[in-house]
Amino acid sequence: MTLTDSPPSPALQDGHYEGTNEQVLIDLRLDAGGANAASADLYRLGPEGSRDWVASVRSAPGTGVAGVPGPWPAIAEDDLGGRTTGRIQVASTNGATDALRVAIVLDAPLNGLPARTEIAAEASRQRTTLRSLSIEIETEEGVAAPVAYDFGGSAVTIDSCLEETGFEVGRTGVESTIPTAPVGGWDIAQLHTLMQDYAQASLGERAWELHLLLLSEAKLKGLLGVMFDTTAVLPRQGAAVFAGAIRRLAGADADRKLIQTSVHELGHALNLAHRFERVVGRADSTSFMNYDWRYLGANHAKEFWQGFAFKFDPDELAFLRHAPRPAVIPGGAAFHSVRYWNEGTGGYSAYVPETAIGDLKLELLPPVNGALFNFAQPVFLEVRLTNLGDQAIEFPPDLLDPKTGVLEILIRKTGGTSTRSLAEAEPFSPIMQRCVEVPPEAAETVAPRQSLANNVNLTYGSGGFAFAEPGAYEVTALLSFADEKQDLIVRSEPLPIRVAAPMQIEEEHDAMDLFRDDVGVYLALGGNRTLETAHDKLAAIAERRGGDTSDPIVATIVRAQALDATREYVRRTPGEDFSRDDAKPALAEDLLGQLDKAALGAFDAVTADRTRELADRYGSESPGSLAS
Repeated sequence: MTLTDSPPSPALQDGHYEGTNEQVLIDLRLDAGGANAASADLYRLGPEGSRDWVASVRSAPGTGVAGVPGPWPAIAEDDLGGRTTGRIQVASTNGATDALRVAIVLDAPLNGLPARTEIAAEASRQRTTLRSLSIEIETEEGVAAPVAYDFGGSAVTIDSCLEETGFEVGRTGVESTIPTAPVGGWDIAQLHTLMQDYAQASLGERAWELHLLLLSEAKLKGLLGVMFDTTAVLPRQGAAVFAGAIRRLAGADADRKLIQTSVHELGHALNLAHRFERVVGRADSTSFMNYDWRYLGANHAKEFWQGFAFKFDPDELAFLRHAPRPAVIPGGAAFHSVRYWNEGTGGYSAYVPETAIGDLKLELLPPVNGALFNFAQPVFLEVRLTNLGDQAIEFPPDLLDPKTGVLEILIRKTGGTSTRSLAEAEPFSPIMQRCVEVPPEAAETVAPRQSLANNVNLTYGSGGFAFAEPGAYEVTALLSFADEKQDLIVRSEPLPIRVAAPMQIEEEHDAMDLFRDDVGVYLALGGNRTLETAHDKLAAIAERRGGDTSDPIVATIVRAQALDATREYVRRTPGEDFSRDDAKPALAEDLLGQLDKAALGAFDAVTADRTRELADRYGSESPGSLAS
């Protein structure tokens, strides 16, 4: 049989099929009755049954497979930047409904796969689901897992939602109990430590395994969930959900909200974006990936839940079932790196205006010392939103946090030439995504001619170091407001900044450590001594530079060490026990005291002011009272 002489059999059952020839294993996903698509992963077979993923193939977007004679046009890609078109064909074997022959032909070579040569195998149906996913769950002491929610007579759980999506769901590791949260709740650095310490499955390789932490409360009020986009080097391997906060906010509907939030965070870990984001433009969605309070702009939570059916949107469903393996698998491509919503009608990219909208002005402001940064200096900027109108305006309190998906930061290396174009700008993606609930009473009122301001640390994101090379850059901020009719986008003027070239060979030596991934994570978290190698290397750099905090790099290291010293960490030891690494208030006071006016010039005004406030607090209270 060739690709052209046998049409697909209408009797074939949807599901996951597996077949091999002498060189290749083909994992086929047939989904005529769901996403109306077919896809496959190709693995090269090695000695003793080993397999190495080579490429992924799927029927071309817009090409249906239900009742359509093949071969179907296909697209294929590897993990090396290679991409080609081709064809895919399936046909029943001897009239069976659960056995088929799959044949794939590529139009160009791809990662060692030949062009214009049939790659075929006899395949048998393994299961009804299309992909498999294991989840490891750790629960904080005193936190109850969600109970099944009755939806139209069906018992809905986290597992059932994922199974409905097309995943076979299992468990990995041994469910553990996490000790109670530090006073005030969990902060981001503490969560990162929990994730790394308590994960029993490997975080050092791509795998269809996710880690879910069910916790009580976050230190940041209104924070309901977090997706970790890094564990040192690999993104999207776990999430945390704050069940205590959700139960307090949702009341009688807490279990429904807890299931929705948990699947929402796991959706992020599988590389799904918020539906309300500018680039997606679907504030009208009732998918898992929207917020009830952001539905149709705002203030339509009741309507959201009336339409919510514990489902993903069609473009999300097609992505989860049929996207190339690296785009979906935990530990694969970085978050927000695949624009699946542009393949069909699932989303759209909102218009970005060239002029200001209404009475709002968005600005990016450089550090106190100006927009010239030393080589390898961490980059802190201020983002400011000003009400230029005559009426007070209410804003969500986390509006200017890029981790919440509303504020975008775009970075373009200019070579010194400004065009205002965003065509070549790269979005900055933080190493964690925060999902928040903002009740109306928590809104911040901004009076006429007054401003909201926040700091943004652009040193390191899920895509690595944003300013690793000397030269000229432009940084632009975009802020999205969605209402029932349209997306309103406020755009800042581009902020030109320049990164100086190294002046001495010692700077290049330091850069070898400053541009390590674990060091980037350390700086992005505002310090984390549990990243021991990063902590020690930064301490050594500060010592080599004489501890001079007028040096912006030393100032940033000292500030991160000081923030880290304010934290208590819950650690897990190899013997399954846990310990608490207490905060070090005396050390925090000493380090903060080193950050004088000259040192704080390396930071934006918001960061500098907050650091002074923290220093004043630690200087005015005794270590004993701070520890409590």
